[in-house]
Order: sequence, then C-alpha cells, then structure tokens
Amino acid sequence: MTHVGEIVPYYIRQIGNIDFSSGNVLGVNYIYGFLSIITCVVLIFLAFLIIRARPKNPENRFMFVLLLAEAYRVIANWYNAYPFQGSEEFLGWISYYRVGWYFCSIMCIMMYMSTVSFYPPKKLEFMSLPRIKNNLWWFLPMIAGIIITALVSTNGIVGTVGGAYYVECEVGSEGGPATVISYANSPPIPGSCGDIDDTKYVPNSFFIPGTSDIGKLLLITPVFSATIAMLFMRAGWKRLREDPTRENDAIEARSLFLGFAGKAIIKGTMVFCIVFMVIRFGDFNLADVTTIITTEGETVVFTYLLLFYGFLFSILLTGMLEGFMFTYAILKNEILGIDEQLRRTFSAAIFATLGGIILVMTSEIIEGFIPGGGLMAGFVVGIPLVVLRKPIFGAIQNFSSVLMPEAFTKAELSYIEAYEIAMEDRIITEEERKFLKLQAKTLELDEDRIDYIESWYNSNLENEEE
Repeated sequence: MTHVGEIVPYYIRQIGNIDFSSGNVLGVNYIYGFLSIITCVVLIFLAFLIIRARPKNPENRFMFVLLLAEAYRVIANWYNAYPFQGSEEFLGWISYYRVGWYFCSIMCIMMYMSTVSFYPPKKLEFMSLPRIKNNLWWFLPMIAGIIITALVSTNGIVGTVGGAYYVECEVGSEGGPATVISYANSPPIPGSCGDIDDTKYVPNSFFIPGTSDIGKLLLITPVFSATIAMLFMRAGWKRLREDPTRENDAIEARSLFLGFAGKAIIKGTMVFCIVFMVIRFGDFNLADVTTIITTEGETVVFTYLLLFYGFLFSILLTGMLEGFMFTYAILKNEILGIDEQLRRTFSAAIFATLGGIILVMTSEIIEGFIPGGGLMAGFVVGIPLVVLRKPIFGAIQNFSSVLMPEAFTKAELSYIEAYEIAMEDRIITEEERKFLKLQAKTLELDEDRIDYIESWYNSNLENEEE
C-alpha cells in the first residue's frame, strides 16, 4: 500500500489516462522507467561479458568502463518508475545520483572521442601508442571526477545539476495547488492539480529534476562528441579495410562507427528538436501544465511533450544500439557464437522497447477519440504483437544481421570446434592434422581460410596465456 493506493490499479489508471494534450503523462514515465531499468541491466550484462573475455586487455577495460557509464546514464529517471513518497532527504539522494549522472556524461564525452586510440586513422596514429591507449580506461574517469568535483565545490549541487522537486496531488486537490517539496536551495516552482473535474488523475505524485546551464550544455555536447567519434571510426574503418591482414580490425571499427552513427543521428535529431522548443517557448514545468496550456495552448504542450519523451526513448534506443555494437566489435572473435547470441538479445530488446513506444502512441491516439479509453491501447497493441510476433521479430532479426554479420560461418565454427579439441595439449599430431584436413574438406573450406582461422585461434590463445 502506498500514498496513491494499491500500486497495480494505480499503474493501470495512469497508463490508461495518458494524454499529451492535457499534460497527463505519468503513465509514460512508468513505461519509460521500466524500460530504462531493463536497458540498464542489459548494458551492465554486456559490460561484464566484455571484461570477462579478456580482463587485462586495455580495449576490453575501456569498453567495460564506457558501458557501465552508459548503463548509469540510461536509468536517469529511475525515481519516476515507482510513486515513492517524497521528502527533502529523498530529494537529496536524487540530487546525489544526478551528480553521478553528470560525472558519467562528462566521462562519456571524452571516451567517445578516445575510441580513436584503438582504430586510428593515419593522422591520429599517435593515439594508438601503448602509453596512451593502455591507460585511457582509468585516466579519463579520473579527469571526469576532478571536473565534477570542481564544479560541485564551486557551484554547489543545485548550482551544478539544478534543483529537485517532489509534486503530489492528493484526493480532493483537483483545481487547486499541488504540494511541492524542494531540495535545499532549489528555486521555487508552481504546481497545480489540473481542473476541478480531473478526478481520474488523482491521487498522483512524481519528481521533477531542475535544470542548470551545465546540464543544458551536457545535453548537447555528447551528440557532438558522438558525431566526432563517428567520423573518426569512419576514417579508421576506411584505412583498416584496405589492409587484408587487418580484416577483423576493420569489422570492429565498422561496428563502432554504426554505434556512434545511431547515437549521433537519432539522439541528435531529438536533442535539437528539444533545444528549438526551449528557445521558442522557454523551459516547461510539468508540475504546472494547466498554466502552460492557458498561456501556450494544447498544441504547444502536446508537441513539447511528444518531443521530450521522444528524446527520452531515443536514449534507450541509442544506448541499446551502442551497447550491442560495441560488444559485438570486441567479442565477435573472442567467444564462439557470441554474434548470434547478441543478435537475438538485441532483437528482443528492440522488440520490447518498440512495443513500449507503440503502446504510448496508441494510448494517446485512442485517448483523443475516447476519453479515458487509453486503457484500450493495451489490447490494441498487445494482441497484434502476440499474433504477429514471429514476422515482426523476424524482420528485426534481419536488421540485426545487417548490423552484426556473422563473424564466422557455421562451417567455420564447426572447424574451430574441431581445432579447439585438437589444440587442448597445444600440439597438433600427425593423426590430428589428417582429421582436420578431412574436416576442412567436408566443410568445403580452402587452405587460405583454414590458415586464417588457425592463426586467429592461436593468436587468441597466446593472448589468454599472457
């Protein structure tokens, strides 16, 4: 039992009453909160996959740290996944978390551009020097820590990350002011509980993070750094694919390029839409939507909220894309069959995320025709997704295969398994070589490909033993 009543009926009520025109978007917060938790868990899982494969390798360490930072960033709205009871102490914990989010954002900005150390174009080849690339995984977080410590020491927590607020509308508060609790020196904000007849929206509660000049800068800067990283990876990929001996490195650079391209294009588009809306209409306070509707109109509120939540969902999509592409790049030749596992998991994650987005959009459309009919969206979306799951999932799988092509064919994987057995004692006997030749002939693999596969396996074996 919570202050808003039984939790399941509360979730159902808020999701069923999603309405962008009136500003009732708490249901979207809950859907987004659940999906962000899933995304966070997936990214943490991928990070540990990478570090377990080769814990001493500087590139694996680098990607491990980067994905952990991204996992922290995608769950930025965790406090609105559940109707927590607000207090100044709880707002303090939210503010501390946001300091960590700013730290991770600063670190990611630097790490995006530093990936060039592992796949450098010719003009930036100096970045691949061991004394640089071997220490990036700990040096960049240290620099980010120094920067965020200096900012907080100079400006305070509120001055650095912005204020934090808890807004609550109790039963009977319709048409009146909302209860607003602020953290520390947060600038005061107004809050209202809608119209007098908006009884279906109450009780409710939610948290609002404030903004700061630093926060606005960090909203835009990662997009630029991802764009720069994308261009670096494109140049590195172009250079590496011209060298036949570095085919694997070229594929890795391509994967990183696609990861950064997705972030730069998708998230960049949404960021600049948000920036345009803020420049045109100013910062919106979702606690006082009634006043905003009066001054700006329902169309402006609808557009702003649509873009705002589009931006939030783009964080999940690009974070997921980035995580899987980076993991594929690092592990495709480290763990047999990992590419297929990644494709399946990526497809499932995209399926769930798109399902959540479609649910929100459908709920909003139905609400426009049938007041309070947003609950029907669950049936409208859910039934087709169940019935058409296989063809939809198949289409996503095909898309995943384009992003993450097979590192080895099934025939090559079969040969690798046979070679792995023969190499258990690190010696290939004459009888074992005869067996391997027969296996290669059966699998229709030529000598050049066999030489490449065995060289690749031996190289990985040496790295593991170091």
